[in-house]
Amino acid sequence: MSETVILETMESKRSYGFWGILLAVLCLGLPFLGRQRVRVTNERIVLEQGFWNKVRDDIEVFRIRDVVVKQNIWNRMFGIGDIVIKSSEGRLQEENHTLRGVPSPVAVSEAIRTAWNNAARPRGPSTAVDG
Repeated sequence: MSETVILETMESKRSYGFWGILLAVLCLGLPFLGRQRVRVTNERIVLEQGFWNKVRDDIEVFRIRDVVVKQNIWNRMFGIGDIVIKSSEGRLQEENHTLRGVPSPVAVSEAIRTAWNNAARPRGPSTAVDG
């Protein structure tokens, strides 16, 4: 089965707040160029961020343990929020990945959850053991 893109989005400019936007205007918009970009596929979640220094983080969907949506009142007014993805990177190590300022965070978390459910379910015919 090939990898298919489910969703592509990037951090909203509104997630910076008033002071961040003012600073961006003073810096000729440079902070907006380094916004976080998110791509959700049926196999992984790719986080890319940075302007001067690029950082790419891949999260395998089958390693996801929990997805949490965080919205303060400012974010709810603009329909954005943060999504925290908790994943296991081995037997004992757990990592938290934060998707900042995502538009429609509940819909994005549901897309991630659907991809996780599809990856977690076994493929092929089921077998039952009779005792």
